[in-house]
Amino acid sequence: MPTAAITAPLRVVQITDLHLKTQPGSRLWGMDVDAGLNAVLERIQEKHSDADFILATGDLVGDEPEAYERLRRLLGSLGLPVYCLPGNHDFPAAMSRAFHASQVRCERHVVVGGWQFVLLDSSFPGTPKGHLAYGELAFLDTLLATGADLHTMVCLHHNPIPSQTSWLDTMMVSNHAALFAVLDRYPCVRAVVWGHIHAEFSAQRNGVHLLAAPATCVQFKPHAPGPQVDERPPGYRWFELDPDGTLHTGIERVTL
Repeated sequence: MPTAAITAPLRVVQITDLHLKTQPGSRLWGMDVDAGLNAVLERIQEKHSDADFILATGDLVGDEPEAYERLRRLLGSLGLPVYCLPGNHDFPAAMSRAFHASQVRCERHVVVGGWQFVLLDSSFPGTPKGHLAYGELAFLDTLLATGADLHTMVCLHHNPIPSQTSWLDTMMVSNHAALFAVLDRYPCVRAVVWGHIHAEFSAQRNGVHLLAAPATCVQFKPHAPGPQVDERPPGYRWFELDPDGTLHTGIERVTL
């Protein structure tokens, strides 16, 4: 379980939906995924080089497990710890092997200062839909019970609430009610964050922040009945997390 020195505030950057391929210059929905990722990494180095760590919330590669080695080198250029979880286009076993013993790593639980970060796997083999297995929910429940004195951010890939984009919401966490049944028992939960929707999103539920980040590659148009490319550029979400549990966050977008 990684630990780090207490900072005030704690600074965290979330990147998501990189969809990296083995071949540089590969495209997704017409966009060069390397160009988007490189621009995002450059902006992080310019504006958030003092981050304590990076959260990478899934779809790190685009169905090509061989791309993890290249991704490890790219993310390693930040010189920061990068904690990863899988999405529906990832391969958890290959991901774990590729990221073994490096600054880029698969983690389930990170404690930094007075905050804990629980990284859940909402991917389900053979389908793009989200689901949290019983073991994931039990793991979360245990950490929330034993870490009740820690402000908590829960991280996953799929959206656990409707994003108001109907075609994407068919893939949201199928047992989201079970997730919130766990979360509702613990006042230490401050935020739930995810990717998958390739768009920024912000809401609150029972005082808990519910947040999604834009992709580092192509963006999807919110509220569209079917898949439509949004002209907004790639980006990421930043967090400043105070020792008292206060959360500040915003979106940073890049120019290609």
